[in-house]
Amino acid sequence: MLRALAHPLRQRIIWELSVRRFARAADLAKIIGEPANSVSFHLRSLAKANLVEEAPEFARDGRDRVWKVVHPEGVYAPPDVANPDADPLVAEFATWVHDLLTETLPKDPRATLGRYTGAALLTKDESAQLFTELAETLEKWRLHGMDAAAADPDNPDRIFHMTAAFVGNPAAGEPIGT
Repeated sequence: MLRALAHPLRQRIIWELSVRRFARAADLAKIIGEPANSVSFHLRSLAKANLVEEAPEFARDGRDRVWKVVHPEGVYAPPDVANPDADPLVAEFATWVHDLLTETLPKDPRATLGRYTGAALLTKDESAQLFTELAETLEKWRLHGMDAAAADPDNPDRIFHMTAAFVGNPAAGEPIGT
């Protein structure tokens, strides 16, 4: 699975499919700006790794190949403690967070770029509740975007936005960032 996700285009395909109910290779090629034959090749590689699958229920006819993610709730690859740099999704997230925080993320005029960084004094139960509420809110908006994109698939203003929620703290006495 990690080998399949190591390619940046495959990561982008997974992200794009995760915010849509389904897509054809030609649809993804148009969205991503890559040739359809390249996207098709990478979709087949992702299918071999059981990350995407064909979705014939959305096909127009028997020749129409439509794809969806196998795990719409997200892909989780357990970390390799011997080699934490081996997980390409961690590296991609770290780069995105770094670029967001340093305001070097490439800007799309149709996108909102926002960040909130804060701290709160919470018990473990309260912090778990906070994370659950954040995750539920993000999931509500992810599903809203899927439904809206399905209803109006050609709306050029509906674009991919990365979202994340992190709750945690450093060990007692440890500075943040170590």
